[in-house]
Parts: sequence; C-alpha cells; structure tokens
Amino acid sequence: MAVHSILNKSDIKHILEKYNIGNLIKFKGIKEGIENTNYLIITDVNKYILTIFEKRVKKNDLPFYFQLMQSTYEKNINCPTVLYRTDQNTTFDIHNKKAAIFSFINGKCLKTWKEINCFDVGKILAKFHTGNYQYLKKKKNNFSIECWENLYDRCFKKINLILPNSQNIILKEINYLKKKWKIASLPKGLIHADLFPDNVLFDKGKISGIIDFYFSCYDFLIYDLAILLNAWAFKNNELDKQKFLSILKGYETHRKLTNQEKKMLNIFLRGASVRFLMTRIFDKLNVKKDSNVIIKDPKEYFLKLKFHQSIKSFDAYGK
Repeated sequence: MAVHSILNKSDIKHILEKYNIGNLIKFKGIKEGIENTNYLIITDVNKYILTIFEKRVKKNDLPFYFQLMQSTYEKNINCPTVLYRTDQNTTFDIHNKKAAIFSFINGKCLKTWKEINCFDVGKILAKFHTGNYQYLKKKKNNFSIECWENLYDRCFKKINLILPNSQNIILKEINYLKKKWKIASLPKGLIHADLFPDNVLFDKGKISGIIDFYFSCYDFLIYDLAILLNAWAFKNNELDKQKFLSILKGYETHRKLTNQEKKMLNIFLRGASVRFLMTRIFDKLNVKKDSNVIIKDPKEYFLKLKFHQSIKSFDAYGK
C-alpha cells in the first residue's frame, strides 16, 4: 500500500455518492508499501479501503483479481472483497486511473513475529493454494524471469551505484535461473505472490485476513512458498532456521511438498530473491524522493540471494 495519488475530502465525498455505504466521517492515506494508492475510509456505516490502481496493475486484470478475492473469501480465507456501486460497476476512474472500494478487515500487520505466527502464515498459504486449486482462470505471471531480465536491462547502467559490485552477480544469476526454470516440472496453481508481513493482518495473535492480491497469478506453488520464506524467515538478513521450519510445518498441514519441490526449493528461493531485488532496484531509481512512498532497500534481497547461493541442499536449511 502507498499514496501516489492525492485525494481531498471533496474527492472522497464525490466517490461515495455512487455507493450505498454511508456518509463520510473521515479518511486517511495509507503509506505502507509501494504499489497502489490506498485510503482508509470511515463512514457512519463502516470502515472501507479505497484503492487506486497505479502503473504496475493492468486494468484488464482487475476482474481476475476481484474474482480471485471472492473465490478465496468463499473458501473461508478472510480477505477483502470488492464493493459494487449503485450502477453495479466495481470500478471507477479518478486521476485517469482505475479505482475501487473494498471491505475492511480488522487487524494489524506484525512488526515482529514468533514461530507460531510463521506456522500460521505457512498454513494459510497452503489453504490458499489448495482452496483455489480448481480455479479455472489462469493469469500469466507478469513478474517472472522475463520481467527480471527487462528490469535488469533498464537499470544495468546504475545497478552498481546502488549495490557496488552487484551487476555481474545479478546477471549471472538470472542466466543461471533461466536454465533451471525451463526444466522445472512441479505443481502449479494460483499463487498470491506477495504474502509479505505487511499483507497479513493479525488480531489477538491470530491471522484475521490476507490482503493485496495484485501480483496473484498462475505459477509454481513452490515459488509462492519461497517468496513467503524469504519475507518471514530472515531477521537482520540472517536466516532464522526455526521460523523457516515453522513455515514449512504450517504449510504441510494442508499441502505436502513433493520430493522434487524440496529439491528445487533453493532454486526458487534464489528466484524469489532476484524478483524483489530487481523491482526494488527499479523503484530506487525511478520513484521520486519527495513522493509519499516508502522505498524498500534492495540490499536486503541481494544479501538473501547471496545466502541462498551458499546453500547446497534442502536439508541445509534445517541444520
């Protein structure tokens, strides 16, 4: 979440005129995250989230995301669902961008977390995978290897300015992963692809919901797990093995990993590292410093990549 597009009170009131969700009491922008603009809207009826979809979200993909959210909600995984306007549309235009209003989920993101939280996060990701396994619509992953290559090409002249002596390491890794990705024959399905700590809400120590489905797509399930492990199992750029194992245990309460998935996990952990490394490098170079956006440090994922490059087997993560 972030605030790229600035709205005032008059804008919000005008938007609410097309909904039957009450009269505006107050609103505020949500600065966490970097992708879309989000506002908390409080009316005399309830709380809601207004989202303005920025550059990375394609408007033609919005029906897919909304339907996947509804499917996930119907599988007893709490998540936002889109609200319909009085004209029965789900989106509207503002500042030449698409926007929508969603249900609000009580809870907060954790700033620090314990092994039991990791177990629960692993468990809910597996529930997401198994619950949506029969979902018929398959959307391509727009942020897979082809995207990493494209971002590298657009940024390569300045990569070493951000991360000294990293340019050749990153290029070599992308080329290595391309070969491994092509031969991977592993279970696929709908993945969340962004289940970071700021996209999981907790209330009274339990997960109250998951949010931000705008990277969801059809891809390797183990890749989604790798994204989760990278985001939750490191502290101060060092692997916390107990949290790593807790995530795996939680995940396998709903879906057992195949032997081949375990064997390939290191490859996907490296790929997940490169994916967020490259988008963070791109954002570092392209997001204006005076914008209302928190820019995340690409160095974090460069260090995670180097760590995974040093690991030779699945068992090494647990010893």
